Amino acid sequence: MRRILLTLLAGCLIYGIGLFAATGQFVVVEVEAFESWGILHWGTWNAMEEELLTTRVLQLSVEDDQAVADVLATCDTAPDLGGSERGSCNALERFYYVREARYDLDPLLGRPYRIQLRNLTSGYLGIVLAIDGLNTNGNAPIVGDATDRKWILRPFQTVAISGWQVSTEEALQFEFTTPSQSHSTLEPLRGTIQLAVYLADPFADENRKGTEAGEMIDQPTVVIPFVSVTTSPVETLTFDYSRDRVMLGIQCQETEGAGIRIAAVVEGTAAEQAGLRVGDIITYASAIPINTCSDMQKLLDSKSPGDRIILKVHRPERVFLITVELEE
Repeated sequence: MRRILLTLLAGCLIYGIGLFAATGQFVVVEVEAFESWGILHWGTWNAMEEELLTTRVLQLSVEDDQAVADVLATCDTAPDLGGSERGSCNALERFYYVREARYDLDPLLGRPYRIQLRNLTSGYLGIVLAIDGLNTNGNAPIVGDATDRKWILRPFQTVAISGWQVSTEEALQFEFTTPSQSHSTLEPLRGTIQLAVYLADPFADENRKGTEAGEMIDQPTVVIPFVSVTTSPVETLTFDYSRDRVMLGIQCQETEGAGIRIAAVVEGTAAEQAGLRVGDIITYASAIPINTCSDMQKLLDSKSPGDRIILKVHRPERVFLITVELEE
C-alpha cells in the first residue's frame, strides 16, 4: 500500500452515484476502483458491481426503542425547531426497523479503491466505516456500538473516503490486496468493508464529537457535534470482497508434453500481480509436477488464502521460478 498525504485521501465532494450503488434506508454506498491510464497515474474511478447476498430486518433493543420514542415525543412537542433539529426528527420518523444487508464484491488486486457515501436524509448521519475490521477514522479495531469513531455526513451530503486516517497528516490508501498484504491484522475480518449507520439525537448535549467526511483536510481535522440516539446501529451494510475459494487467476490449457499452458490471465488476480503471461508453461508447483489442469486444481484445493506456491515457468527466452501468494 502506498502512504501518501491525507489531503489526497480524506475525501472530496462528489456529485454523482453510479448504477451499481447499494441503497439502504438512510445512505447510498458505492465502491469505486481506480483505473490508471498510464505512467502519470492519471485515470478514472469506475463503479464496481455489487451483488446483494442477504438482507434481514431486526428489531431495536428495548432500550434503544425507548430512546427513539422519547426523542420523537420531544420532536412533536418542541416549539420552533431549527433546520438541523427538524431534519434529524424527520430521519427518525422514517425509522421503523434495523436492516442488515450483505453484498458480494469481486476485488481487483492491486487497484486502489474508494467508498462513496450519500446521505439520503435531511438530518446528520454518523457513519462507522471499517475496512478489514479497522475503523477508517482513527485506524483502531471497531467495537460495534455507538462508541466507535464516526464520519459525520451533513444532510443530503455526498462524499468519497479513500483511505485509513492514521494521523492528522497521513493516511493509507485503500487497495485490494492478497491476505498477507492487508493493512489489518484482524484475520477473521479481512476481505470485508463494513458500514454502520447512526442517527443523530437533535436534543442531546453537545459533549460528543464526530469527524466530518468530505472536507479537504489540508488543515486540522474538522469536528462537529454528533450524538447517536441509539447505542447500536440502525443499519449495517457489509461488502465481502474475498473470493469463495483459493484461486490462482489463470485459464488453463493442457499441452501435448509436460506442463500446462496459460491461455488467459484474469485481471485483478494473484497471477496478474505475479507477472504471469499468456503462453507461459508451468511444469512444477511447489516441487510437484504439473502435467494437467486437474493437477493444478488438486494442488489449489489443498491450499488456504495467504499460502504461497513456487511455480516453475517456461518462456521462449528463459526458464525461471516465481512465487505466487494465493487469494480467495
